[in-house]
Amino acid sequence: MINLELYKIFVFVSREQNITKASEKLNISQPAVTKHIKNLESQLGVTLFKRNKYGMELTENGRELLNEIEDPIIKIYNAEKKFRSSRNINLGSHVTMLSRMFGKCIAEYYKLNPTSQIEVTNETFNDMLNMLENQKLDIVLSKKIDESVYNANKIEFIKLGLLHDIFVINANSKYKDRIFNKEQLAKEKIYTPKKTSITTINLMKGLNLTEDMQNIKNITYTTMLGILKDEDSIGIITKEYIKDELKEKKLAILKTDFELKPMEFGIYVNKENKFKELKDLIRIVKNEFLQI
Repeated sequence: MINLELYKIFVFVSREQNITKASEKLNISQPAVTKHIKNLESQLGVTLFKRNKYGMELTENGRELLNEIEDPIIKIYNAEKKFRSSRNINLGSHVTMLSRMFGKCIAEYYKLNPTSQIEVTNETFNDMLNMLENQKLDIVLSKKIDESVYNANKIEFIKLGLLHDIFVINANSKYKDRIFNKEQLAKEKIYTPKKTSITTINLMKGLNLTEDMQNIKNITYTTMLGILKDEDSIGIITKEYIKDELKEKKLAILKTDFELKPMEFGIYVNKENKFKELKDLIRIVKNEFLQI
């Protein structure tokens, strides 16, 4: 029997050329995507992808298969979404915030709407708000930014709470007994999220740093955690994302004579786009964070 799910996953990996991005689009785990691709290769007896430094590259057999099945698989996928009894939600969020802050809410949503899917998009904040305004996204989870960046007549922000960016170090760091001021920190190598991150933008402003400074290293959240656990260096990250690491004393907070201003976080929604499933998710999220 033909397993269409395997072919759907193959098409999405081919399009994204990246296991992580495909897993976000399909809303299934990365290991599951990898396993399904291996199963399809085993079933067909050919190698469909080869890895390179940028991600997943189709082999000649992979390109031939994609040419044969891409159109019908996408038509089936779109038809399934159209006729499914419950509506899917297109959600925009950076992966770290989604997994570290909203995992419980997503699980609760699926209990209530088992036939619905949450399809995740991870783009720059400005791109996600543009997609929200054009109803290509239904909801965006993010830290708050100035209203001048988006159309407040169309987009509503619902505050859920505050997030706190902190400087962190290895628990055994040589810096653990020092107290840094802004001038001293500006001279140190600091690992930060990507340049478009609100955390990084606020850091650059707060320390009067410029993008061309060699001591600022933009890396992913996962890479930063790995480096900080093994290397005696400084990173900046949202405190609420690393509660477990701080509790287990895998990381420590760097002492400073100043504090970074807390940031509001919450939900962005298009005021014209509130269907049942979206209302369910908003209610679940609000109940989780606004129960105090």
